[in-house]
Amino acid sequence: MASSRLPRTVWVVAAVDFLIGVGFGVMSPVLPVYVRLFGVSSFLVGLVAASLAIVRITTSPGASWLLKYLKPREMLLVGNAMLAITTGLMGVADSYLPILIWRGLGGLGSALNGVASLALVFESAPASQRGRANSLVGGGYIVGGMAGPAIGGIVAGISIHAPFFFYSATLAVSVIFVMLTIPPTPAGIPEQRRRVAESALGFRELLRESRYRASLAINFAGQWQANGVRNLVIPLFVVEALGLSTGRTALAFTIAAVIQFAFIQPLGWACDYFGRRLPLMVGLSVVIVTGTLVNMFDSFWVMVVLLCVFSVGSTLLGSAGQSLLADVTPPNSGGGLAGWQMVGDAGWILGPLIAGALLDVFPMWTAWAVGTGLYTICLGMVWRMDETRPGGGLPYSQGKSVAADSVVLSA
Repeated sequence: MASSRLPRTVWVVAAVDFLIGVGFGVMSPVLPVYVRLFGVSSFLVGLVAASLAIVRITTSPGASWLLKYLKPREMLLVGNAMLAITTGLMGVADSYLPILIWRGLGGLGSALNGVASLALVFESAPASQRGRANSLVGGGYIVGGMAGPAIGGIVAGISIHAPFFFYSATLAVSVIFVMLTIPPTPAGIPEQRRRVAESALGFRELLRESRYRASLAINFAGQWQANGVRNLVIPLFVVEALGLSTGRTALAFTIAAVIQFAFIQPLGWACDYFGRRLPLMVGLSVVIVTGTLVNMFDSFWVMVVLLCVFSVGSTLLGSAGQSLLADVTPPNSGGGLAGWQMVGDAGWILGPLIAGALLDVFPMWTAWAVGTGLYTICLGMVWRMDETRPGGGLPYSQGKSVAADSVVLSA
């Protein structure tokens, strides 16, 4: 009987995401203020914030190509090292242009990190543990993101440059940690990996698979609504519609994050036990209903309750969606992993832009309506797709998977 313990590599990736979450949580509140010190417009401030995502989405195909020649461990080391260096250089920049350049180059490191992390988790975690594995990795970043702002005020009190050095240091620690905990790639493996990867399913081939298309749609809608629209509309609703302070916004997000973290492991287990299709349908139904209602009531605490339920639904979608991706995408299919990451980045970029345009003309609920419509389309796609892992705790070998027929090399 296979062990129920998650592989060590999954815990390592979760720890790396925790370190990234802490560092980013310390730096991100300071970034717009720091950029503004150089006397630039709000648009140029926003350009710095968006530059990492823009470069990441344009370089993800290159990261998928590298996966043919490098093991995910080496890609993760290079990506996090790039992020550490560029973030540290932002802290010593003496004008606007270097900040924009270094933040943008960090997007290449982020692309390498994203593809490599997915490949490491997918390679190391068996299908019967993918729900819990993805939940653990996501939980690492959530806990780090909760801890970051809590200590960010102390770090920023030292100097406005200090948060950048702090984030750079956490990234450097993550590089050392990976080097010490994941064994180096044996000689000859990169060449074997290249031959296997060249025969693996590519992005175009995977698009013929309805379950892969569903995973793309769920990632796009989730990044659009949960990471884009939610983070834009909730602060405006609290301050402008309810007339409360920005501190109440922080309180709402903190409560939602705590509730979200509390449900991470149970929801991951549910994805492994009940399969992917049922949790996806439940999660989509939850975010559709709560996304429709969250700004309908003139009550802070009603909004907080709905935001918490929405966050739990988003967590279920994230765990089941990534598990679905792992079921149908071979870990050596760099194009499949990079395509999924690029689609999510596109949702993250477009969501706030379109929501902001809607807010200038229409009521706040309309900003949520577009994302709710996207979720509804996803629900239809999930309803029509085949299951990848049978429920009831059955072994995965009784299920069907594109990835199960693919060769996977492990170090």
